[in-house]
Amino acid sequence: MTELLVQHGPAKGNKITDSLEAGNISGVIFSQNDENINSVIKYVEANEFLNHENTFIDPQFYYSTFEKSILKKLGDIEQFPSNIARRDWRKKNPKLTDFLDYHVETSESLSNTFIAPGFYIDNIDWHFDYSIDIYNHCVEEYTDKFNFDNYAISLLVSASFFNNTDNVNEMIEELEEECNRKDFIYLTICHDGKADINYEEMDANCLGNILYFIYKLKKIGFKFIMGYTFMNSILFSMVGCDYIASGWFNTLRKFQKNRFDLSGTFGRRKKRYTSIPLLSNIMFDDIHSMIESGAITEKEILSNTHFDESHDIDEDSVSFVDLEHQYWESLSKILGDFSSIDNIQERLILINLLIEDALEKYQKVIQVLDKKNEKEAVTRIRTASKHLVTWLSAIDKFKNQSVII
Repeated sequence: MTELLVQHGPAKGNKITDSLEAGNISGVIFSQNDENINSVIKYVEANEFLNHENTFIDPQFYYSTFEKSILKKLGDIEQFPSNIARRDWRKKNPKLTDFLDYHVETSESLSNTFIAPGFYIDNIDWHFDYSIDIYNHCVEEYTDKFNFDNYAISLLVSASFFNNTDNVNEMIEELEEECNRKDFIYLTICHDGKADINYEEMDANCLGNILYFIYKLKKIGFKFIMGYTFMNSILFSMVGCDYIASGWFNTLRKFQKNRFDLSGTFGRRKKRYTSIPLLSNIMFDDIHSMIESGAITEKEILSNTHFDESHDIDEDSVSFVDLEHQYWESLSKILGDFSSIDNIQERLILINLLIEDALEKYQKVIQVLDKKNEKEAVTRIRTASKHLVTWLSAIDKFKNQSVII
């Protein structure tokens, strides 16, 4: 069964508590860079819905290897290292081991799962090797001293890494052979910083290899926490991920390396509705274009969430917070559909049917708009549905690699 976690970040307000109470999410992965750890501890202790089972602490150790980092709350932690280099772990530099000790004590106060610090990985090199070494060190040093039920190796991996199938197979082999304990993998994909109107779009070869990576390691015995996901979390549920994490801002749904750069800028946030029938987090302008075309009805777009019972599809009458809850409820609903199916072949049949049905709806709209010569609307709708074509290609690649008929 795949459970949905909130990827915590800035400006949390009541979002987490309200969604936990509504039953739309199962827990939280907390960011120490966005909220002081003492504040997190007080919040968890006062929250009746959070406990050691559904609370996770992301060490965010990768910040220490980026020269241009925006260190917010992490910068206030005395033990958090900076400018970590290869020799530091080899020599067991105190600036690194002190942080490990800090992180394990902090984690034990909040969670039954210890997420070991790991490096940013874009190749099979010392960053990956030392991530495994640190994980093994933590398992060996802390198992008898602390009461964790689970240990997780943290892997922040460049999306481009997954374009190379040889890389993927080598990483699978290394994790199987070198990890002393086959427990959780906390995997986050680091996407490049290029702007894309459809932020759900990614390379099909890359996505297919990610699905294969998860599926293969699940069969070996690892469990998975997928960090910073968006609508592609549906695919990760299809291959058996145990936890999926997704936040309220786009930066908490799609991890990009340029979010660390001081020069980074953020565009104006736009309101989006999460449509299960369209398998899309879609802008309101596009929804109105689709309905006004007459090709499909509003009912064919709605996700049938509690939001839909009390709100109209009207951008001006809903808040970002309303839509964040609608997003989590929609995801939770469809993840539940996949979790109820044990067989991978049946899950593949379901996802293909859902994608084909969504593409058929999009295509009906495009045909009508094309006849009306509404070129701008056609371009927008094609862009909004582009990721679904990618999904089909990625699924085919995954099936071929995994020899699933």
